[in-house]
Amino acid sequence: MNRFGMACPYCETWATVRSSESLTPLVRVAYFQCRNLNCGLIWKADIEAIAAITTSPLAAARPDVHLPLSPYSEAIRRAASAKADPRQMSLDHENQ
Repeated sequence: MNRFGMACPYCETWATVRSSESLTPLVRVAYFQCRNLNCGLIWKADIEAIAAITTSPLAAARPDVHLPLSPYSEAIRRAASAKADPRQMSLDHENQ
């Protein structure tokens, strides 16, 4: 079941992605459909990766992709680790 979605711009009912396609390595176009049968709006939206929260060892493998590190990445990482479940592996590559 597709859980990614957003509120319909007209009736504010939850809408889900019916299909999507890649435009570039950082941009996808998603086609949404409103779940309200009285509305039924279908629209498209661009989904763009704008900043990385963590670094990836695979970044060097894609020199054509430039995804800057978010200025908030350290604060987000600290907040996530403060409430992390100790049974889960860390996503912090530098401290493993």
